Amino acid sequence: MKTKNCLILMMMLLWGMVAQAQSKKETPEEKKARMERIENAKIAFITEKLSMNQDQAQRFWPVYNEHEAKRQELRQRMRPYKEENISALSEEKVLAGLEARMAIRQRELDLEKEYMDRYLRVISAKQLALLYRSEREFTKLLLERLQTAKK
Repeated sequence: MKTKNCLILMMMLLWGMVAQAQSKKETPEEKKARMERIENAKIAFITEKLSMNQDQAQRFWPVYNEHEAKRQELRQRMRPYKEENISALSEEKVLAGLEARMAIRQRELDLEKEYMDRYLRVISAKQLALLYRSEREFTKLLLERLQTAKK
C-alpha cells in the first residue's frame, strides 16, 4: 500500500509540474528546476519499479546517470539532421546526412550494448528488463500529463 501511495503522490506532483510549465512562459531557472523535479520523479519511479536494495541503488545510479549523459550527447548530435530543410539540400548532402545519421544510430546501439553489460554487473537481468520497461512507462505517463495539461 505504501508503494502505491508513493507512486500516486509522485504522479500527482509530476502532473502539477507539467501543468505549471504549460500555463506560463518559464524563465531558464524555472525550466531547469522543473527538469530537475521531473528527473527526481523519474528516479523515484525507476527505483520503485526495480525494487533495488540500497547497495544496488548506490552502484546503479552513477552508471545510469553516465549512460543518460552519453545518450543525451548522441541525441544532440542527431538534432541537426532532423531539423535540416531537405528540399534545400543537394542529393549528395542528403545522402551524407543519412549516412551520418546511421553512424550515430550505430553508436547508440553500441552504447546500449556496453551499458547492458555494465548494468548486469549491478542489477539482475529481470531488473534490467524492468528498467527498460519503466523508462518507457515513465515517458508515456509524462506525455499523457502533457496532453492533459494542454487541454
